Amino acid sequence: MITSHPLFRLMKKTIDNIYTDDLSKKQVCIGSGNLTTLKPMEDGYVENLEIAGTTYFPEKGLGEPIAEDTVTLGGSVRFYPKTYAKQVIIAEEALEDNKYKEAIQAANRLTASAYRTQDVDFASVLIQSANAAYPGGFDQLPLAYASHTLPSGQTYSNVLSTYSSPSMAALINAKAQLGIMLGPNGMPQPLMPKAIVCPLIQEDVWRTILDSEKVVGSNWNDINIVRRYKLQVKPVYHFDFASTSMWGLTTDAEDGWAAYEKRKIDKRNWVDNNVTALHYAVTYRLVYGWSNPRIWLQGNT
Repeated sequence: MITSHPLFRLMKKTIDNIYTDDLSKKQVCIGSGNLTTLKPMEDGYVENLEIAGTTYFPEKGLGEPIAEDTVTLGGSVRFYPKTYAKQVIIAEEALEDNKYKEAIQAANRLTASAYRTQDVDFASVLIQSANAAYPGGFDQLPLAYASHTLPSGQTYSNVLSTYSSPSMAALINAKAQLGIMLGPNGMPQPLMPKAIVCPLIQEDVWRTILDSEKVVGSNWNDINIVRRYKLQVKPVYHFDFASTSMWGLTTDAEDGWAAYEKRKIDKRNWVDNNVTALHYAVTYRLVYGWSNPRIWLQGNT
């Protein structure tokens, strides 16, 4: 509980300026133009299912019966919303004694923290992408895995064949690997890379690789082919605190990221008359994860 005594310096008008946290709602993972957007959750949970369809046609001999094929159900994944909440309790005396309205701002501070928590939680999905302790998706394996399981029993990899630092060669290899990615039925279903997701420290390295008309390091003689990929660069500063070498590519795969919101960020306040204190609280309910691992190709950890 916030009381007057710890905030004694706010009880008289002696301070000229107060510097405090950034209270904006800015996010780098969640929202339009970022990695994903939150979808409303109408029921108590969301369940997604992978289905493998038919495969290649065989030749039919004269007078022979038509070959039979089928549809195979694969794995499913359920997403249950989690509740997040925090409050600040302020003694009535502290509110009365405080001379600086910008000092406490309980509701604004809690709201800003909620938006940042949502953002870092989604970033954690990628930070833990190669960690076996964090399975998920249709096959209940880590997001980045060399042997993802298909309904047919075949496997595919969404990990770059050789982990690489930022380079033109790494992007060429990644695009080629996505071009032969297997779909649920085990047949190649080529994917296209959409964006490079990386720590903030890598942003300018990638922009140099992507934006230069000629190849860096070739005396500017060779055509920079990866410039034609028209990839976006999406730096996520949350990565920098976990790994400065990790990066990956998002793809155009369907049913990839799972980001479902059961309750939007909600502000509320009430008075506890018994102790003459005001409560400011913020709550929300959501869940993050992925369904289709093909939405991601891991370039390095």
